[in-house]
Amino acid sequence: MTKGNWKTIKIMIMMAIILTITLTANTFLSQHDYTHVHKPLPRLAPAASLVGAFTYVSNFENLNEPPSYYGWISINGQAPVIVTQPNYWGEPALESTALNGEPQIDIVNPSLIVRGDQFLSFQVAIYYGDGGSGFFGLVNSNYEPVAIVGIANGYVWAGPNLTDLKPVVPLLSLSNALYPPGWVFIMVNVFNASTPYNKTAGWVMQVFVDQTDEPPFEVSVPDAGNYYTVVINTTSGTVYYTDIIVTSLEIPIYLQKYNNMEGYGQGSGLLTTLLPPFYNLTALVLLRYWNTPQVGILSFQINAMNHYGATRSSCVGFFQIGVDLDPNGTIAPWYVPGKNCFAHYYFNETTMNPAVLPGIQTPNNTLLRLMIYYNMSTKEIIFEIYDYNTDQLWVHEIPYSGTPFYATYTQLEFQYAYTKYPIYDYIFNGTMFDIQVTFLNETTKTLPANYMTPFELSAPPTWDLTYYNVNASGYNQFAR
Repeated sequence: MTKGNWKTIKIMIMMAIILTITLTANTFLSQHDYTHVHKPLPRLAPAASLVGAFTYVSNFENLNEPPSYYGWISINGQAPVIVTQPNYWGEPALESTALNGEPQIDIVNPSLIVRGDQFLSFQVAIYYGDGGSGFFGLVNSNYEPVAIVGIANGYVWAGPNLTDLKPVVPLLSLSNALYPPGWVFIMVNVFNASTPYNKTAGWVMQVFVDQTDEPPFEVSVPDAGNYYTVVINTTSGTVYYTDIIVTSLEIPIYLQKYNNMEGYGQGSGLLTTLLPPFYNLTALVLLRYWNTPQVGILSFQINAMNHYGATRSSCVGFFQIGVDLDPNGTIAPWYVPGKNCFAHYYFNETTMNPAVLPGIQTPNNTLLRLMIYYNMSTKEIIFEIYDYNTDQLWVHEIPYSGTPFYATYTQLEFQYAYTKYPIYDYIFNGTMFDIQVTFLNETTKTLPANYMTPFELSAPPTWDLTYYNVNASGYNQFAR
């Protein structure tokens, strides 16, 4: 889910599933103002009730407590250890070493994984700087891989098992503009592609490496429906793992010229329960300091989703309000109207591209109030941002007659595909707090800190967006 920064896109993509070491995509983009076109890859939407939905998160830390090995069971080889070097933007990692030709294997406690779903997503960051070989993925009840990705011999690999692997991309070809040197970030969708019109398609795995704005590598994983739990398998040398998520909802979505793989905030990929229906979402944001080299790249947002938007990976029923953090102490407020994924900028609604317009000046320590309000009597949604420092108010209404809201999340978002500078050149310090929802019975509730679990666990140390004034660089590991 995201905003986009363009007005017209023409996309022609020719995908070929190949058994070579690179992804190939022919993509054509107009040079006019940009309009974000959202065309997610095929998937089976989760049940509207979210029954059976689950999420498991592991980044091998537990806030201020000692580092946690929560949920992991070592079943073969030398026991792994949690280390702070190398780290992934400050996140600790699991050091796993294979000795004397014996693999080091760990599984997630099977009780934390719900089985029988027809669609799963998972992600993992793997450090390849020490030259070891290691894999992460799904295994059956005999702990045999059924959908696996990893690194070995200078490549990222993917396949149904360790003896039937296809090269995805050479590690030397990866850019370190977004990720720390030596790390590769892999995101995966695994799902049953069979339909009434193609009953023999079977299970497939889509693999994204370091970005989601290009078509994924795709490989058949016919036995993936028999998944039982999750495995780390280091087959040689020493390998480090972190930023692990396994969820029954979709994390990577192919969006042209968009990358959703970095930032703080709770996202739809971790949504496992619905809130009672509500009609108003508000939050306060204190902008202590920001320094960015380029407009339209780093932004923060709050999101309110109606029933359809809360239970599907789609731009429909998905309402956002947010602010770009632009150069020279400027901001660019915008909203997304729930039927597309591109931003409408308040300062000039005739153009969708903030790059051609200056932002709005506001000082450090600005306090903003963000609101998404469904006025059920007038059948409209109101998007409102108020700057307490400059006394500026931005308001826009759209007609709407759908369901109330059922879910929310926030995000500090980075537009990787358009940045001309490395991610750590973007500096931001701020706090989002008093995130409140007003239910249909007119009661208002401040969402607890444990509701705002992260969509992505890591961001560079130059970003500091805390929630509820809780200053912590990471988040509790959890499963639900």
